[in-house]
Amino acid sequence: MNPWRPLPLLRLVIPFICGTLTGIFCKVLVSFTLFFCILATACLALFLFHRFTLSYRLRWLTGSVVLLSFFVSGFQLAGLNFRQDSIQLPDTEAAVILLLRASDCPSVRQGSASVITEMVSYRHSGAWKPLKNKLYLRLYGDKANTILSYGNYYLIYCRPDPLKFFHNTHSFNFREYLYNKGVKYETGIRAGNCMPVPGDDANMISRLAFNARDRLLKILRDKGLSGQEFSVAAALLLGYVNEIDSRLKSAFAASGTMHILSVSGMHVGVIFLFLETVLAFMAKFRYGTYLKLLVQLVFIWAYAAVTGFSPAVLRASTCLSFLLAGKAIRRKPEMLNVICASVFFLLIMDPMIITDVGFQLSYLAVTGIVILYKPIYDLYVTHSWLPDKIWALVAVSVAAQLATCPLSLYYFHRFPNYFILANLLIVPLSNGIILMGIVALLCSSIPLAGGLSISALKLLLACLNKSVLWIGSLPGAVTPGFFPSVTEIILWYLVIICIFLFLTLRNKKFLLLTLFCIIILEFSALVERRCSYSRSILAIHQGSRGYVIRYIRGRKEICFYSGLRMRTDLFIAGQIGNERMAGSVNSVKERWINIRGRQEALGFPEVGKSGNMLAAGNRRVYILNGTVGKNLNVKTHADILLISRNEGYKIEQLKKIFTPLIILNVSTASHSRVAGWSDQAKRLGVKFYNLKTSGFYQEEI
Repeated sequence: MNPWRPLPLLRLVIPFICGTLTGIFCKVLVSFTLFFCILATACLALFLFHRFTLSYRLRWLTGSVVLLSFFVSGFQLAGLNFRQDSIQLPDTEAAVILLLRASDCPSVRQGSASVITEMVSYRHSGAWKPLKNKLYLRLYGDKANTILSYGNYYLIYCRPDPLKFFHNTHSFNFREYLYNKGVKYETGIRAGNCMPVPGDDANMISRLAFNARDRLLKILRDKGLSGQEFSVAAALLLGYVNEIDSRLKSAFAASGTMHILSVSGMHVGVIFLFLETVLAFMAKFRYGTYLKLLVQLVFIWAYAAVTGFSPAVLRASTCLSFLLAGKAIRRKPEMLNVICASVFFLLIMDPMIITDVGFQLSYLAVTGIVILYKPIYDLYVTHSWLPDKIWALVAVSVAAQLATCPLSLYYFHRFPNYFILANLLIVPLSNGIILMGIVALLCSSIPLAGGLSISALKLLLACLNKSVLWIGSLPGAVTPGFFPSVTEIILWYLVIICIFLFLTLRNKKFLLLTLFCIIILEFSALVERRCSYSRSILAIHQGSRGYVIRYIRGRKEICFYSGLRMRTDLFIAGQIGNERMAGSVNSVKERWINIRGRQEALGFPEVGKSGNMLAAGNRRVYILNGTVGKNLNVKTHADILLISRNEGYKIEQLKKIFTPLIILNVSTASHSRVAGWSDQAKRLGVKFYNLKTSGFYQEEI
């Protein structure tokens, strides 16, 4: 029997996904004439095959035409997403007045707020002209968290910066994430420079969902939840993650239960089981099954809307909707077909969702559970109730971890060693918190029931937080330092698939293919290590309190800090730590930039610092930390000019003195001044990067 026969959607979704990814990577659009010609050829080929019954040996032609059609369809769909129908902001040196609409729910922090907005129009030459693009807006000030609201319009006066970022696979790149969401500009202003204007163009469903979430969050606050208890309850129940502190978030990551904080299939499943129990009586009535289906779908999608339509909850809601529909018409669909149908549905709605980490990990986890859970569960058979339930939870955890491990190592670069223990403790607690949270919200206005449910919820939240912090603090909780390439990720998945097929089909060919993949992985590691010995890299990182200049030669590094406080900058420490582990750096020397005189480093004869000039290999970096007139009277050459102080520099003057190839800003200059420097550098043909926004600069020398 053909193993593909029960899975028709799986055969079709694979070329569709490949076409979508190719279209996203190429960012081109096939002409509609060619596209329809391909589809017409596919339809004609199918017709001729079935009409004239071609030879059975040529049946692969039909399949090839169908697969090609789905590949081209995915490619075209992704290309439509990059179609140049947006209206760009004109390249102007002056600030402009922009009319914006908040297209998402704002993210609020202490003293700041940010949101993705749609640029509607701008004022130029006394007239309003249309715009069609996205801008990431940051507001600063005590009143920032009270100004922004989803769907409202705002007037701001600024000079937006085009979104710039350096590709970095060793840590999360927020600007690349924004770019994948279609954001092309960013700006940061004081809250007083943002003026709300009358008008509301919010999607009614999203508006109702955000209002409902705010009201439910207010109920939790009014009932006495605060601090870590409130932040975890808000994340588990409503997908609100803005108030989780970094210590608790790190503990969840170290225990391998970070998925608990993001609303996903587990949360939707608990909601479904709750509705299934409450609405069980409807099955006794005529047409009660269909009414029950309607009520369940309404509540599931309402919950998805309240939690912000995250990719993981979209996947769970879509799959569950298809399963419930099949159950209502007395059908039991193949689960892999249901998963593929949901992939089709979501990619057609938004092709760029495939680049979202949550989307990728969510589908891999559920696919791994569907395929691997039963073989793992059958490894241990017991008739006792408690050991069976524990083993079932272990089997689910192992299946999901196997399916997501290579990709999670690619994104997060570490492996949680106690993930089985963490899931045994935290998953039951989180399920209890979700159920108790639903009861507490429903009974909030009932004095006795509301008080008891809130007390029980607080107890469960305290147990959850203590368990997470305890597991995260265990010795060897996390193994860091995994930095696989895309090719290695593909090879690791081939290894997992081949081992699974060998154990199930007992075919030695899969074992040989596994060994072949492992040999290629080892060869790739040897090549990577060989290349690391001959590299020379110059990197400059921007932190909240200064900057760091790093020079890497082979597996050795010398690091220049702008001040003692930079050693305690957690963001810089995490970013540099990942870079060092990825490059297998085993020797680091540290120096301080603010020490006057000449500095040299033993073992690095090509590196030295004299005054403000730093030589690293064949690159000369000049650190501009004072006024030009007082410090410099003669010309000097610098490949990279680092502006570290907020002075009234003019790029034209700096170019005459230093003739730099690149200018980097690491100062605390205002947005308007940095925008002016950027405009001047562009006119003079000098590359200019603001590390306050791009984060870091790196080049091989």
